[in-house]
Amino acid sequence: MINKEDSRTITFRLGDMIFEYDEWKNEYNIEHHGISFKHAARVFFDYDRIELYDEDNSKTEDRYDTIGDLSAGYASISTIEETVIGNVSSFSKEANDIIFVVYTERIQIDEAGEKTDITRLISARFATNFERGLYYGKC
Repeated sequence: MINKEDSRTITFRLGDMIFEYDEWKNEYNIEHHGISFKHAARVFFDYDRIELYDEDNSKTEDRYDTIGDLSAGYASISTIEETVIGNVSSFSKEANDIIFVVYTERIQIDEAGEKTDITRLISARFATNFERGLYYGKC
């Protein structure tokens, strides 16, 4: 495991979005919650996801919670006759799992003054039964 002090910020692009996360925190998240931040980032492509402002943990920066379906980030074209887009469970055993992600939004400004929106992933885990109920409209 990476030492917390030696951890780097990892940046990656998924679709039109740019994400970043702490390398040590990602390893910790995989070990404790069984999901990587790169895998969890697909939740942002679920247009039915639930977005909540996390007032209790927004003392130093605005934090948000989202509950959504991981499968929304999948897209595949299998043949010319058959196009499959969206909920494709054959790619992953967790394809239909609902997850809970904590994140914050940041703006990066380069030397030329260009601004780039970055979503910083803080935590990700599989949703509780209550959170699944919220997502499916049962609560």
